[in-house]
Amino acid sequence: MIDDINANSREHIFYDTLKGVLLYHNALANYPLHWHNEVELILILSGSLKVKFHNDASSVIDCIPGDIIMIAPGTLHEYITESVGGEKLILLFDIAGYSQVSSLVPLLKTLPPYTHIRQSEYPVESARLQNYFWEIDRLYGQQDEFLQISVYSLVSLILAQIGSMHLNVIPAEAESADSQRKNIDKLVEVTNYIDSHRSDDLTVEQLADLAGFSKFHFERLFKSYMGISCYQYITKRRVLMAQELLGDTDLSVMDIALQSGFFSLSTFNRVFKDINKCSPTEYRKLYRTGADSKV
Repeated sequence: MIDDINANSREHIFYDTLKGVLLYHNALANYPLHWHNEVELILILSGSLKVKFHNDASSVIDCIPGDIIMIAPGTLHEYITESVGGEKLILLFDIAGYSQVSSLVPLLKTLPPYTHIRQSEYPVESARLQNYFWEIDRLYGQQDEFLQISVYSLVSLILAQIGSMHLNVIPAEAESADSQRKNIDKLVEVTNYIDSHRSDDLTVEQLADLAGFSKFHFERLFKSYMGISCYQYITKRRVLMAQELLGDTDLSVMDIALQSGFFSLSTFNRVFKDINKCSPTEYRKLYRTGADSKV
């Protein structure tokens, strides 16, 4: 994979088995300076590993078996261990390419360029995360029509676990680390609820009640953590659902609008075009033309 690092140190990830997910065992002691758009998760299996991060005052962390490192997209890093024989299980995941976990992206942005989970400090959480890694390793490469869903779900659990731990949090105004973690847990619960009820008539008031906040506080908190308003988030999730239905079903545009939570065809067409720069009908045609060209 070193051959795929360009002059600007960007590593291009080639997905050989699953779109947006790459898992491999790596025993290289050294790996040159690089960055990529994917989240990188490393489980140390044997030996030791030093990772140098150039985005963070060139800090170096020492990792031992059982430790887990999460590296954020765009983070310049390299392996600089001089000893040989260490083995790592490396998982690269393209969050942007998978709509079902896009709700985690703003939450993960509250984490620093890297997160080091030491097994000695977090034995229970580390054991749970390691089980997720090994289950992905077991599934990876199998010929199963549900493989993609299973692997994506496990990656989502890893990211959600690390996000809920909220290690090395960036301090927020008038908030303790404990209250930040509770707020994130509440927002994860709300975003999961939205994803499961996108076709319902959702209201901000209803979601604020679910989170246990006043409407004003909930709206302020949601936008602070997520970067967009709750209403905008709901709309984007509904459009993503519509895109999936347009590509994978023969339902009429009206039926898709209703199933996606839009109760007016004109509103659906307008919102869809604002986000995708094309109408639902044009999107379906483009999607299927692309799919046919890959056959």
